[in-house]
Amino acid sequence: MDALYLLLHNPPDTGKVKVIGVYSTEALAEDAMDRARQLPGFAEEEDGFSISTIQVDRDQWPRGFVRL
Repeated sequence: MDALYLLLHNPPDTGKVKVIGVYSTEALAEDAMDRARQLPGFAEEEDGFSISTIQVDRDQWPRGFVRL
């Protein structure tokens, strides 16, 4: 397994991110998104979902970061 799929809910202009789950395939993440869209709260904010890919066994911030 080289990657995992993160299902996130981040409605625009809220600054709040909810991790719905981490999945081994994109198809499983999409199925979870379909289920979540039926749940209270998420149903009212359908546009806040995204699926991100993350590489396994790799540093995600290899160069650090800068505060602006």
